[in-house]
Amino acid sequence: MSATTVKTGNAGRLATIRRLYFYLIAFVSLTTGLLALHNLLTTLFDIWLTATTTAMANDADFVRNSVARDSGLLLVATPIFVIHWAYVQAISRRAGADADEERTSTLRKLFLYAASALTMTLSAVRLYRLVSESVSVLTGDGRIDALIWPAGWLSLVASVLIHLLTLSYFLQQLRLDADLGSELRWAGTLRRIFQTVTGLVGLGILLSGGGAILEQGLRLLLENLSRSAILQSSVGWWRVGVADGSAGLLVGALLWWINWRRWDALIQRNDAEARTALRRFYLYGATILSAACTLAPSALLLYRLLLQLFGVAEPAALPDLAGPLSLAPLGLIAWRWHWQEVNREAMRYGDSPESANVRRLYYYLVAAVGLVLMWLGLVEMLRALLDWLIIGGAAAAVNFRAEQLARGISFVAVGAPVWSIHWQAVQRVARGDDHAAQSERTSGPRRAYLYAVALVGALLILFDLALVLYRVLLWALGDANADVFGAETLDSLVRSGSAAVFWIVHVLAIRTDTRLTE
Repeated sequence: MSATTVKTGNAGRLATIRRLYFYLIAFVSLTTGLLALHNLLTTLFDIWLTATTTAMANDADFVRNSVARDSGLLLVATPIFVIHWAYVQAISRRAGADADEERTSTLRKLFLYAASALTMTLSAVRLYRLVSESVSVLTGDGRIDALIWPAGWLSLVASVLIHLLTLSYFLQQLRLDADLGSELRWAGTLRRIFQTVTGLVGLGILLSGGGAILEQGLRLLLENLSRSAILQSSVGWWRVGVADGSAGLLVGALLWWINWRRWDALIQRNDAEARTALRRFYLYGATILSAACTLAPSALLLYRLLLQLFGVAEPAALPDLAGPLSLAPLGLIAWRWHWQEVNREAMRYGDSPESANVRRLYYYLVAAVGLVLMWLGLVEMLRALLDWLIIGGAAAAVNFRAEQLARGISFVAVGAPVWSIHWQAVQRVARGDDHAAQSERTSGPRRAYLYAVALVGALLILFDLALVLYRVLLWALGDANADVFGAETLDSLVRSGSAAVFWIVHVLAIRTDTRLTE
């Protein structure tokens, strides 16, 4: 090893240590300063604008301590951040290889995206509260009016503006680094992680906020239909749901839409971005989230409707259907849209080996979830039917079995199509004789899925069937307390029998894969 190589390696390690120190101190001081500034603004606006303030009602020492503490933190954190950030900025804006290395370094990107995530989170939280409490005031909630206007409103507006300006500054620095969308090594991965998390969080908040708004109208309608007493006893109960839903809808829509537009613009400049693993992970993750927001409420809705059909639930439970009815349509719209985007990008830009693995991971993971739900549903249904046929019982047990049957039907109604659609899709690919089929049969996600199902199925058969045989043998040997037809024996028989069916299906798939691969 030459002396030049050793010197270069030492310089690289020293640069990494230097970056770690400067960016860590800059991030800690930035966080401290932003939090202290918000608290200080809240206290000062409260003292300045509110006639009978919380601060004035409390001990004056508390006010002095709050102002002194936050002012001290702000006065210390601000120069520390400015000094450290100005130093690394001076290095990155020079001409030469050192500046290029600084601008493209992983630690710099980590700081910029961490700072962006921090300021975006703070602005989203403050904006959520601002919108929620403002809508509460507009809908006539006098308690919120007294709390937020004018001091609370102004402090929230000021905080949102400060955080948004800070966020815009850091995003501008990422653009000025001149490698946005074409980052090297881990720098690109950090950006995609940031965009993936932002998009999924924004979509989740958007769906929950929109669902909360729809829920209030549906609940009002269903309470009228069921003649619920809530309408008479809780005047204005809908205000909280409308306020929080409006805030969630606005904040979630902004996060999701801005993130989507920024990522789409990068794809237009660089086609390879659409084939990256994290881009496909985001699309499939958004699809799963949207599907969950559709299928879970649908299963719950079916369960509650079946309870009413079986005579277990009273009509007064109708308002409880408002939640599932409101979230499922929004989830369905988002599900369809994201699935179309998955197919569009796959057809337009193709697959990389990494994105193909993400696709397989999606299919087998969703198939596994559907299989578990279907198995649980079959177990519940068969247990209820066998209990009714063999054990019988009092009227109290009838309600329990009705709940079991309703739960089982709901699980099967969701799990069976989910498993069947995804399982058949991967089976069509794996049963071919081309390179794609060979890659599918030997892929890690497929083998992990098949062997995991086979393993779990074998264990269920082993332990549950052994328990059944144990009780049968006790009965054959003359034990009067063997309880061959008891609930525990029937449960074990149902679990092992249904597990055996799925075990056989997947073991046969393993054998077929082995035969076609040889």
